[in-house]
Amino acid sequence: MALLAAARLSEPTMLILAAFIAIAGTVDVTAFGPGAPLVQSRRNLQRGVTSPTALRNKVDLSEDAPRDTDGLQEWAFNCGVQNAEGVQLTSHDGWYDIYPMTSSDVPAGTCVMYVPSNMFLTSYGAKEEFGQCEAAEKLIGNLAGADQFPLFYLFLKVLVEYEQGQDSPWYPWLNALPRYFNNGASMTPSCYDCLPPLAAKLCMEERVKLINCRQALKTVEFVSDEVKNDEDLLKWVYNVVETRSLEVGGERIIIPMADMLNHASSGHEVEISYDEEGSCLVYATNDVPAGSPLRTSYGDYYLTNPSATFAKYGFIDETCPSTFCKMMDIIPSTELRDIGLSFSRMLFYKTGEVSEEVYDVLLHQILSDNRPAQEEFYRACVNGDAATKSAYHQQYMGQIVGKLKDHVDKFLTNLDDLEKKAATKDLETHPRLPLIVGHNNFVRETFMNVKQQIDPIAAQYSYSSY
Repeated sequence: MALLAAARLSEPTMLILAAFIAIAGTVDVTAFGPGAPLVQSRRNLQRGVTSPTALRNKVDLSEDAPRDTDGLQEWAFNCGVQNAEGVQLTSHDGWYDIYPMTSSDVPAGTCVMYVPSNMFLTSYGAKEEFGQCEAAEKLIGNLAGADQFPLFYLFLKVLVEYEQGQDSPWYPWLNALPRYFNNGASMTPSCYDCLPPLAAKLCMEERVKLINCRQALKTVEFVSDEVKNDEDLLKWVYNVVETRSLEVGGERIIIPMADMLNHASSGHEVEISYDEEGSCLVYATNDVPAGSPLRTSYGDYYLTNPSATFAKYGFIDETCPSTFCKMMDIIPSTELRDIGLSFSRMLFYKTGEVSEEVYDVLLHQILSDNRPAQEEFYRACVNGDAATKSAYHQQYMGQIVGKLKDHVDKFLTNLDDLEKKAATKDLETHPRLPLIVGHNNFVRETFMNVKQQIDPIAAQYSYSSY
């Protein structure tokens, strides 16, 4: 999917953005153009968002509606977006997935795209424009916490711009967005039943965030009841915001054109930066040959957790070298977290290798009946005492591998059961099932590779016990 979600930012960049937020948060963009000034204004929000004028020429949200990329690129150019020579939007699947590529060789360090800051849609700008939505904040705060306030304000901003139709300065961008999404918020409860526990949990969390936004919207007086009750529209707006926004400094930002960058866990070609005015700069991280897509990383969290990428963005990241080991039944503790209990550290690799943290956590559990030994092993882990740690692993390796093999075998059996369950579902009612099965098979491949590695080791320890 053509998406942008996160960028790794240096401390100087964060300071620049902090200054940018302080400045940009006081204005609302109502006109664009090369060098166009930011115009401070407040919309007339006394009537509902929907109006006779706004009802005309809205973006067609039909799932098969064409994405107007020509209009987007013309609009972007007129607004001051600059691309390096040869950089253009393209597609490999009939313009469902649209992304930038280069038809020319790009040397490392080249700025391939510039997007002026006055084109950004921001949560802090939306809050300044609409005022503080106290009732909505209270509701979301009670349901999910203040961390989701920026998501709601940007959700509200995109909704208002959609309702303005062609009166919105962002109409050409809106008209080039995907209409169909495969992420967790778009799935049905029956879809969740066909996913393994972690993926199902993450997908359901996306749906809960959508429901929270819909509930909070009911408290916003300037939005009409017709809009509040249009579930398809609200789901589309939520998916646009959730899949195309950056999380920066506790706020949400969408950068038109840069939001077309696809994701790659390894081998991505570009990274996001910002200049002193807060405008977006997309730089090549290495030499990029002609004909290559321009992809970025959506953040460290997604580099080792393809199920999270699947839940939030709705695609299978086949470039991801590893996946969380799916051990969901471990009760977390401070000690376990210290030695590696996390989605990003307890990993199974495509090669069949298992991260050290998986062995450490399993051994810590095995030692639960011998607290002095457990404490000694814990100290060895956190203090870097490799000799003591290795001695414990050697002593208990048979039990560790036995627990690991048991987990892998049970998970693979669970995937077989999920595949059978998916086969009973109606594809017309649940059109995302093929992608769900694809996700499960992607995970299965990694687990099978791990199984090939650990089965011979487990057999050796089983044989030696006789």
